[in-house]
Amino acid sequence: MRFRFLLPLLMAPFLMAAASKGPAAMRFHLKADASDPFVTPLNVPGAPAPVPVKRIPEIHEGNIAAIYPVPARDGTYGCAFKLNVQGTIRLDSVSAEERGKVLVAVFNSRIVSALLIDKRIQDGVIFVSSGFTPQDIELLKKNFPVLGEQKNKKKR
Repeated sequence: MRFRFLLPLLMAPFLMAAASKGPAAMRFHLKADASDPFVTPLNVPGAPAPVPVKRIPEIHEGNIAAIYPVPARDGTYGCAFKLNVQGTIRLDSVSAEERGKVLVAVFNSRIVSALLIDKRIQDGVIFVSSGFTPQDIELLKKNFPVLGEQKNKKKR
């Protein structure tokens, strides 16, 4: 019973480290039928009406192992997301079971892009071709390792 007062003191360094990165909520929601119970409508650019998507994301920032940003032709940025083992398995099952549906990429509550699932994806990489701002990419770089970049090693 006495130790519960020490818990906030022990948790403080972990909370401070997590807070320094800033929010980077990258989520991929699957399009659903409007009759499903856990659906929310999103205004996807280019769609004539709000698109109903599942409230619970299929893949989220906890499934992302690394990123690889690339400049797009329209002045925005695209990004490849390399998923961890759990995310790779989830992407494989979603791409096999939900072929022909749309996966909506949402970054910090802003819709980035809508991706059509046209084939099974087994390599664990999702590529969003455009829609990220330079600020979005900087925030992603702070929160996830970038493929191909070496980590800064401290010299002794």
